[in-house]
Amino acid sequence: MRRECPVVTVWDEATPGAPRVVMVFGPIAPGPEVFAGQRPLAELFRLELAGPTAGGTGRDGPWVAELLGRGAHLLGHCAGATAALNAAAAAPDAVRSLTLIEPCGLRATAEGLRSTSPRGGPPDPPVRQAALLTAAWPKLIVNGAPGRPYDARRRCAHPTPPGYGEQLADALGARQLRVDDAGHAPQRDRPGPVNAALRRLWQG
Repeated sequence: MRRECPVVTVWDEATPGAPRVVMVFGPIAPGPEVFAGQRPLAELFRLELAGPTAGGTGRDGPWVAELLGRGAHLLGHCAGATAALNAAAAAPDAVRSLTLIEPCGLRATAEGLRSTSPRGGPPDPPVRQAALLTAAWPKLIVNGAPGRPYDARRRCAHPTPPGYGEQLADALGARQLRVDDAGHAPQRDRPGPVNAALRRLWQG
C-alpha cells in the first residue's frame, strides 16, 4: 500500500513553547488558502497546516496521528476533518482538543461514525466513538449554512444537510458553532467568530 505523505506549512510567530495546533486540510485547496483566515492566530499558537500530497485523498491518514507527537490541538476541515477524527480515535492521549469544520462524508450509525463520500475501493471501517466520548479534552463542530457552496470556481458544492452538525455534535459529545452567513468554509468566510471560538478552545 502506498504511504500518503503530508504537505506541511508552519505559521509560528508566537513565543517559544506556545501551544501547537495541527490543522488538516483536504484535497480541494492548499492549506494556506483554506486556513488563510486563521493566519493571525499564529501570534498565539504554532499552527502546522497539513494535508495530502497531489492526488491524495486526505480522508484517511495515519500521518495525522504521527504529527501530533507528544500532544497538540487538532483541527480538520472537510475531508481533512475525517482524517483528524480518525487520528483522534487512534491516538486520544496526544489530542488536546478536537475541532471539525464542515466534516463531509460522515454520518453517525449504531456501529460508529462512518465515511459516506464515494472515492472508489472498499468503504472505510466505522470510527468507534467510545474513546472520543470519554476523552477529557473538548470537542467543537463548526458548520456553515446548510447547502451553501464551498467555492463555485472549484465546482465543489459539498452541501451540508440541515441537522448534520447537530447530529455529529450529539454523537461526539461536542459543542457546535453554526455560522449561518458562511458556506462550506466558515473559517474562511467568517474568520472572526470562528477564530474567537478557537482561541477560547485552545487557551482553555
